[in-house]
Amino acid sequence: MNVREIALRSLLAICKDEGYSNIVVSQAIQKYKMEDRDRRFYTELVYGTLRYINYLDWIVSKISTRKLNKLDPLCLAIVRLGLYQIFGMTKVPESAACNESVKLATRLGNKGMAGFVNAMLRSSLRRRQEFSIPTMEEDPLLHLTLTYHQQDWLVKAWIKEYGLAETEALCRYFDSIPVLCLRTNTARVSRDELIAQLAEEGIQAEKAAYAPEGVYLPEIPNIGSVKALKKGLAIIQDEPSQLVAHVLDPQPHELIFDVCAAPGGKTTHIAALGGPTCTVYGGDIYEHKLRLIESNAKHLGLANVCTILQNACTIGQSYAGRADRVLVDAPCSGLGVLRHKIDLRWRKKPSDLRTLPVLQKRILDSASQCVKPGGVLVYSTCTMHDEENIQIVRQFLQDHGDFHLENAADFCRLPNHDGPCIQLLPQRDHLDGFFIARMRRGE
Repeated sequence: MNVREIALRSLLAICKDEGYSNIVVSQAIQKYKMEDRDRRFYTELVYGTLRYINYLDWIVSKISTRKLNKLDPLCLAIVRLGLYQIFGMTKVPESAACNESVKLATRLGNKGMAGFVNAMLRSSLRRRQEFSIPTMEEDPLLHLTLTYHQQDWLVKAWIKEYGLAETEALCRYFDSIPVLCLRTNTARVSRDELIAQLAEEGIQAEKAAYAPEGVYLPEIPNIGSVKALKKGLAIIQDEPSQLVAHVLDPQPHELIFDVCAAPGGKTTHIAALGGPTCTVYGGDIYEHKLRLIESNAKHLGLANVCTILQNACTIGQSYAGRADRVLVDAPCSGLGVLRHKIDLRWRKKPSDLRTLPVLQKRILDSASQCVKPGGVLVYSTCTMHDEENIQIVRQFLQDHGDFHLENAADFCRLPNHDGPCIQLLPQRDHLDGFFIARMRRGE
């Protein structure tokens, strides 16, 4: 099976079967044992096609008499893959993009599909001048959505919230490739020791500006070969996510709940900061996700992490008044982390912004019951959407008079953030969008 066919099958698994791109790609690379050159070509084909998908579909809509939703998924995937090689890659000859796409359609589809694919790609070459993206002056919405590969309903909402200039900066941020960030496992090494270990491996590393354990790797290595990760000296975790445990501020000998814990990044961070005498319970509704938490804790050597199979919406009924500190890292729209996992940006729906706050409020209400008098409750999301963030907190405080807001900014070194809540905005902070609120229960 050649690289283009592997990429095509991966795109079908992601776009048709709704697989997660990072998992699909990782599994394909392992299964087919690709050499470095093939691996780079394969990942460019898959991730590039996913990133450009709305621009590619815009081209299809201009040259096809058939509507997108009427096209066979296999046929559409082949056309998208071919168009990306023509319009998104500079080193692939146009003839190769066309010919190899027709071969795929012939081998996996039929003669009719092959003819359609050939006609679409040849037509796109002849009509290339029609596919220039409009300028900001001509059509600001279309310019932003196609240039920076975002859904139009989201761009509209951002323009309304932040204005045109900030929206362009936000879109530009989300279309950039993130630098890999590690979190030092301080249960085993210091950040300086980790950086020294990475240097011995020939890996350049830079300290994160705000997360005390954060380390950036400007040139992303082959993750599977990084000895520091294999030894459990660090774990992959983005910098804003690392701030949450610091706002929770775990202390020795405490009992702490992380009620929406999988896969355990924040759970293990809390356990490392609190030290071996604190006990951290990571909760989830699915057993396979609890196994992820357990695996991460074991790999990092954190014996003070336990797991509980528990619905966060009802956890307060079972563990009322038990915890010194509780973290609710709530399920959210993920609109602050759109540059990660490219496929997810195309799956976001306006309805998510209506249904998620209901769930978030239920979880926060229930989890708050677990907090002891005098204990701390932290609520966090990876989105910038007020209805999932500050509005949830305000409603909670209105309904729960025994809790009051504390200044989350006191626990982080963030410029231009005075609190009491932290709302990171990519276009201003140059970090992923994140929200953190810290509350305390009265004695």
